[in-house]
Amino acid sequence: MSRVARYHADRTNQKLYFARLACLQAEQIEHVQQAQAYREAAVFHLHGAILAFLQELVRYYRLTDFQPTFKSIEEHMANKGQVSPEVVVMQQLAKDGFIAELKHAYRMCQYAPEPAASTPEQETSSNLIIKVTQGPQSWLPDVKILREWHRELSQLIDGFRNEMVEF
Repeated sequence: MSRVARYHADRTNQKLYFARLACLQAEQIEHVQQAQAYREAAVFHLHGAILAFLQELVRYYRLTDFQPTFKSIEEHMANKGQVSPEVVVMQQLAKDGFIAELKHAYRMCQYAPEPAASTPEQETSSNLIIKVTQGPQSWLPDVKILREWHRELSQLIDGFRNEMVEF
């Protein structure tokens, strides 16, 4: 039985593939809001790839955890007197690395940004006009950064998989 089938790595691979497709679409589309939608989709899929890989780890280490997190896997492994080197590395990257940046972008995609403080305007007829602007989504990474995160995450997961031996 292949490693992909045995530990359900296909979902992680699928999420990475979807993220790559979203990046490609974001680069090819000229409509600003559609490009934003594809960039946000890439963020969601990259975050989903991390979650799917955590599920792989749960299956690999034969843990019972239906919604794994770094912390829950760490606790389950500690109860067995073991440490998951994959989780240790990923926790460090979640504190100070590309996973931290990805998690921040994911959180920002979930909530509306805080509105900027408006400056009072003079009482004129222009106050009757609703001003709509499309400000840049500075919190949303550009495609170059998304592609870099994709590359780093893919390499990280591939490296972990290469080091995983039958447990």
